[in-house]
Amino acid sequence: MSKRTPSKPYRSPVPLIKKIGRLLRVERFFLIGTLTLILILFCSIAIYYFENNKEGASIHSLWDGFWWAIVTICTVGYGDKLPTTDAGRIVGLVLMILGVCLLSLITATIASVFVEQKIREGKGLDTLTCTEHTVICGWNRYTEEVIAWINTHGKSSNPVIILINELPIDDIDALKLKYEHFNLRFIRGNYVHEDVLLRANIEKAAFVILMADNSGAYDKERADERTILATLTVRSVAPKAKIVAEVINAENRTHLKRASVDEIIVRGEHLGSLIASAISHPGLPKVFSNILSLEGSNKIKRIIIPNQFVGKTFGDFERFIKERKEGILIGLMTEKESMKLEDMLSDDTSIIEKFIKEKIQESKKDYFYEKENIKVSLNPDENTIIGRNVYGIVLAKEMNV
Repeated sequence: MSKRTPSKPYRSPVPLIKKIGRLLRVERFFLIGTLTLILILFCSIAIYYFENNKEGASIHSLWDGFWWAIVTICTVGYGDKLPTTDAGRIVGLVLMILGVCLLSLITATIASVFVEQKIREGKGLDTLTCTEHTVICGWNRYTEEVIAWINTHGKSSNPVIILINELPIDDIDALKLKYEHFNLRFIRGNYVHEDVLLRANIEKAAFVILMADNSGAYDKERADERTILATLTVRSVAPKAKIVAEVINAENRTHLKRASVDEIIVRGEHLGSLIASAISHPGLPKVFSNILSLEGSNKIKRIIIPNQFVGKTFGDFERFIKERKEGILIGLMTEKESMKLEDMLSDDTSIIEKFIKEKIQESKKDYFYEKENIKVSLNPDENTIIGRNVYGIVLAKEMNV
């Protein structure tokens, strides 16, 4: 059976309409510019007509007339070309008066475009053109820590981070001032809607983080529902982006798995185990706190395993890491693409394929979605063979890895 070709995601016409609207708003600029050009050409021809072949005249060609018109309308006044006849001086007077007015209008139009752009940017209403950026949808008390972590321990220095939420303008301004050395951008709106996501150029985003949202006038108890809806929208618009989603209720994990979310974070998960470990293993919570805190020097990271170790054992790669003093190898991580039901069926759906699909849906289970994309093996046997698409999990200092 041939593989089903995925349908193209729907593209909202709203961004295109907004672009057309901006072009219409600058129509005034082109109109004034055209009138200015017509005035210059008319005065150039007129001054040449009145001044050509006149005694003592300094304008003997159309180029001389054009040069004089440009110098006059720009109020430079070199004095190398001057009208000597009364008719020529009248042409110069008309050019000076109308020219100053038209140039003032052009300057004001250009300034208004930049001012409007700055106002839209400040209000989060602009359309951004970033690429390979990180988009953070929603806001809660943990979002600032996420921003700081990405800038401190991210893959690139000073990464572009776009925030999409409905915080008050004053809070956003305070946030920009607090993190003025970060490359922060802001989009205002409901990130569940596709047109808002497209303003953040989410199609070209590398990562999308969905926080359990506390901004806006939405029901806080239904934050997970908005996260699930936003995940479906993001996945349809940006199928290649890595999605990380935070949920409050662990029962909603299944819905996010079916939306092909790459990483799911349940707020407060394993908190009870961490508290209990303080009794059975005193001091252990401080170990995790040091690893996860921004100030800690030791971090757990995922590293690429060189091709020469594919087919070799975990012990071989562990000794390689020790020799290079790159940290402590504590495990392996296998990443694979998830397989969906549509990938198994052909375009020409037969009776058998319909029957298979109906039976799977009737069972209220989706085995293809339930499978984890990432498998982690901590402290494996040293004879474990390293395959392809396997990464190393290393505890290392920031300077080493």
